[in-house]
Amino acid sequence: MAGHAGLHLWGIDHRLAPTEVRERAHIAPERVGELLAALSREPGFVSAVPVSTCNRTEIYVEALPGFAPFDSMTRSLAGAGLDPSLFTGEHAVRLTDGEAVHRLYRVSAGLESMMLGEPQISGQLKDAYRLAKEHHELGPVLMRAFQGAFRAGKRVRTETKIGEGAVSVAFAAVELARKFFADLPRHRALLVGAGETGALAARHFLQQGIGGLIVVNRSPERARALADDLNGGKGELVRARPWEDLPAALADVDVVLSTTGSLEPVILPEMVRAAMRRRRGRPLYVLDIAVPRDVHPDVARVDETYVFGLDDLDEIVQANLAARRKQLPGAERIIEEELAEFRAWIGEMDLRPSVAEFRAYLEDLKEKQVGYVRRRQSDEVAAAVDASLQQFIKKVLGRSMESLKSAESEQERLQHLATLHRLFAPQTPPTSQEPREPREPHDHP
Repeated sequence: MAGHAGLHLWGIDHRLAPTEVRERAHIAPERVGELLAALSREPGFVSAVPVSTCNRTEIYVEALPGFAPFDSMTRSLAGAGLDPSLFTGEHAVRLTDGEAVHRLYRVSAGLESMMLGEPQISGQLKDAYRLAKEHHELGPVLMRAFQGAFRAGKRVRTETKIGEGAVSVAFAAVELARKFFADLPRHRALLVGAGETGALAARHFLQQGIGGLIVVNRSPERARALADDLNGGKGELVRARPWEDLPAALADVDVVLSTTGSLEPVILPEMVRAAMRRRRGRPLYVLDIAVPRDVHPDVARVDETYVFGLDDLDEIVQANLAARRKQLPGAERIIEEELAEFRAWIGEMDLRPSVAEFRAYLEDLKEKQVGYVRRRQSDEVAAAVDASLQQFIKKVLGRSMESLKSAESEQERLQHLATLHRLFAPQTPPTSQEPREPREPHDHP
């Protein structure tokens, strides 16, 4: 990307940085404006898009050749109240130009995610892009890179199966529950525990159309808060019940997801037997994803009760991950196609200034020649000469662009560009001599 603005990427992610480091590096939305304001004071800065999720914080920067990445970035991070050492130490990733764009495209497609192929990162990237645009105008290279990344991510998700199948335990639990019931909206689920994993599973249940959801938690306040959050002010599809109602709730649902992590089992055989008597033969499916286990081992011996643990769900996750990995070659081929288009655009961006100078030189010659003809011939003849020379310029420029694009190497292309610039860049005529009008071979004074 020589000769114009280039890209820089500074960041950390789940591959290199532990959770506590990622938490410290997180850039809250209200800090984005401060960081961009600090960067805008640095010489050569054009624009930036900070991306911050639970698994990564990456800052994509477009800058001119005079930009000093290390000094400018460390000053700006400190100016925004962030710790620059997080982005320069052992957990950091720093990439430039083509490598930075490649990384962005892979992130958009979910290939750099903790859960291969997860789709949420696409929305998070778009949110970061929109937020950055609210604070400043994006440069052409950064804007083109993000637009290409969005397109690449969409193609990977629609043209491959890399996003299919559950690759988290919470989602695998819901996927397994769907296999139990032909019509999920006719059934209800019980969530035991209101922690992060349980909340995630509850959202998956709602997305899949579960007919109702009961939340039971030792803290009634947390149960009610989660129920309110899941309902989102729209009805009472999700209901919170007291912890003491757990035995009774087992009789009112068809699938149980337990996630408390209690040191002792909370779902006991006698509790389930009492519930099964009230169920009159309707089967009960119990998914235990807690560590230690929430469900007593003897529950599995109760008639019409089916217990699935973490090992069962992990088998589903691993099988789905293996299936997703088989989609990687196709996904990477799509990304390479999109990167090739971006590189072609960058290549033409390199050509434009010199080709524009060449066009201006030819147009200037044409105007002088047409003006000479117009002073000596009719307007019709001058118009014909103008049209003829315009076609000549078009053909010359076309052949020149083809030659530049077909150069066998980057070095050869840059040499051609340098030659064009040297021959046809605007020249400042000597002040002591006026430019002469062009003369035809038989133009005698």
